[in-house]
Amino acid sequence: MDRDALSRRKAQLDTAERDHLQDVVETLRNRVEDNVRFQLTQNGLDDEPEDRGSLDDELEQLVEAIDLEDVDGHSWEEAFEQYVAGVGYTIVNRLAALRCMEVRDFIDEEVTVFKANGLTPAAETLVHEEFLLEDEAILAAYHSTCDELADEIEILFDRTSTYSLIDPDDDTFEELCGMLDEIPDEVWRADDVLGWVYEYYNRPVVEELDAKNT
Repeated sequence: MDRDALSRRKAQLDTAERDHLQDVVETLRNRVEDNVRFQLTQNGLDDEPEDRGSLDDELEQLVEAIDLEDVDGHSWEEAFEQYVAGVGYTIVNRLAALRCMEVRDFIDEEVTVFKANGLTPAAETLVHEEFLLEDEAILAAYHSTCDELADEIEILFDRTSTYSLIDPDDDTFEELCGMLDEIPDEVWRADDVLGWVYEYYNRPVVEELDAKNT
């Protein structure tokens, strides 16, 4: 990393920056989980399938992923919501980590920054060099970057995980990236920003558990 990049880094976020980050993360969570929930419901998985033998491979994988959330006697509805939260958490944390790398110049072509033409720089390259359609190129660039990073940061970027069976749709992906833009680059350069993203995303779960135990 060059000296200028180091000089722009900050160790910790101040209170105002954390409060703004919390608001954005809460909005991110609601938007992504709504989209994941919608996609699962569109596939008829808001209720437990009665005839699992008739499912195609894609739906069978999703059912098995929801089944994995069925611990401690959870109902299908509870396991469904746990899976929605897990997918949403994975997507938001990936995008946040990618944005941190982009502002630090660790990634050559951004996959979370949209240009005026409606493409990310990485997607634009795929359109011109690989002749992908614009709608395909955006998520393809995102997938390709995740796969490149998976060797070094396997848990976060491993697209073979059960929480990677669903991507946000195109409009939602662009909206999520737009929300990331609401956070200044200097915040993404802070050493503790990803820790706060983790905490703010999971805070509703912690608060719900605390309420049950009181």
